[in-house]
Amino acid sequence: MKKIITTVTLMSLLTACGEKATQGKDDYAIISGRVSTPGEIEKVLLAQNNEVVKEIPVGSDGSFLDTIRPITDNHYYYLFESPILQVPIYLDKQTNLKLTFDKDLGKTVISGTEKEENQYLLEREVLINNKIFRSDAELFKQEPKVFKENIKKYFGELQTKLNSYKFDGEFLKKQQKWIKYKLAECLIDYPNSYNYFLGTRPVLPEDFYEETKGIDFDNAQEYESDEAYGDLVQRKYFQQISDPEDPEQLENFIKTIAALKSANIRSDFAEGLAAMIQPSNPKNKEILDFVLANSKDEEVKQTAQLAYDKLTKLAVGAPSPVFTNYENANGGTNSLSDFKGKLVYVDVWATWCRPCLAEIPALKALHDKFKANKNIEFVSISVDDDKEAWKKAVKDKQLKGVQLIADKAFESQFIQDYGINQIPTFLLIDKDGNILDANAPRPSDPEIEKVLSK
Repeated sequence: MKKIITTVTLMSLLTACGEKATQGKDDYAIISGRVSTPGEIEKVLLAQNNEVVKEIPVGSDGSFLDTIRPITDNHYYYLFESPILQVPIYLDKQTNLKLTFDKDLGKTVISGTEKEENQYLLEREVLINNKIFRSDAELFKQEPKVFKENIKKYFGELQTKLNSYKFDGEFLKKQQKWIKYKLAECLIDYPNSYNYFLGTRPVLPEDFYEETKGIDFDNAQEYESDEAYGDLVQRKYFQQISDPEDPEQLENFIKTIAALKSANIRSDFAEGLAAMIQPSNPKNKEILDFVLANSKDEEVKQTAQLAYDKLTKLAVGAPSPVFTNYENANGGTNSLSDFKGKLVYVDVWATWCRPCLAEIPALKALHDKFKANKNIEFVSISVDDDKEAWKKAVKDKQLKGVQLIADKAFESQFIQDYGINQIPTFLLIDKDGNILDANAPRPSDPEIEKVLSK
């Protein structure tokens, strides 16, 4: 099982299970090295298939040393010094690898056995970080023709680099497939990324997806053994959902996944779909049915069932979950009970959420239109972890209404009780503290004015 990769932001990470282990007394590898900032880092993390498999302690002098066993049939791992400093590594039986981290990833020093394989992986990481997956996403903002010319050029540079090492055997085959699959993944991801950053969908030439032709997106064995292929399959199908609240998209997506012959792929997508059970989703029952029929993980099934059961308690007229003593932007606190006797329109948002920020102008206009109505209260609840970022946004954006921050971000009881795991989410609570709508229209939806005018 692999971790599910969701839309631009969309859905977030799932459980991965381990690879089949090889056996034997030589079934181990040794990793040692030194972190970039001795005295500041207590451990480095070894991960495989997006799952941490070992925490390696770091000494006061910045050094670390550990034995890794067993070595799995999938020899590829990531070693993390921090979330933004990670090195892909290759471990075989009896590998003895040493790494000296540098904050400039390209200056990280590698020595020991399998040095060339690991040096190539490091150079691969530097190239894709600097040219393809840049922090400013500049490549994915380019027009289709220019984007494709550049993406093919960069992966061509990577192929040339791979050829220069004169590898052979399984390592070479694996890296050639990695280039093929990652190129295809970038092409598939491009339209949604372009739309996310620029707010409009690109017009693609007819041959835009030419490089994806011939790839079987329903190969159970390849999905289990090749992480790059797994990422590609997830991107391929999840890109069908540009709007998780669109019932037609969800229905078509479920039908597409249900038709796959690979049970392991269906199971992983069932896990991803389970995260979409929420108040704003009109297809919760269909999702639950799919999860129960296709997931191999009993815990996932139980979680999905509990989430669905919780949402059935959010019917119109049911008592609303409550929040108590949430900090407000003026330095005081507010509870839901403070607004009893008023219709409360709640915006659950965060400063890092682009769709949330996109609703702010409409929310301001809505507030101004109804501010004379003393029977309506506009309440915004931030789920930010960073309180200072929230305070700055409230001030800089001159936000209106009652501005609150939840006590434990997404783990806050009020947020949990409403089953909110995607934002923005809007709620309507009536004057008696009962639920009027657990998935209220957004400020940009003309329907909300009709509701507030009643």
